[in-house]
Amino acid sequence: MLMIKVVCGKKGVGKTRTLVDSANSFVSTALGDAVFIDGSSQLMYDLNHKVRFINVSEFPMDISSSCTFLGFICGIISGNFDIKWVYIDDLIRIVRKLPDEMKELFEGFNDISEKFNVDFYVSIEGDPDSMPEFIKECY
Repeated sequence: MLMIKVVCGKKGVGKTRTLVDSANSFVSTALGDAVFIDGSSQLMYDLNHKVRFINVSEFPMDISSSCTFLGFICGIISGNFDIKWVYIDDLIRIVRKLPDEMKELFEGFNDISEKFNVDFYVSIEGDPDSMPEFIKECY
């Protein structure tokens, strides 16, 4: 079953805390590995040590294209087939795209989810009512 869950809301409503709590909960109670992708190291110590934290700003590449970012995620998954959950905090800041420009990215998340049995949890800052339909379907 495909699984992409989007946590959407304005700044300060607790999107990041929701992702951190979910990641910590899954790795403490379920079999499988989790990866948490963020654009800074600020959350590193809030996560359970079993969650693989990745700060994308440490990598010397531009991952703002959908193809590059999906390739980055595929590289992570190919290095560890036990990954069951991928958390991405503040997707807009990481890929530098507006929500309307992310259809290809979400289609890629769907393909990866289906092929590798990986669930995606993504936070997006913005008004939930103004998001495109392909994102609203993931609430």
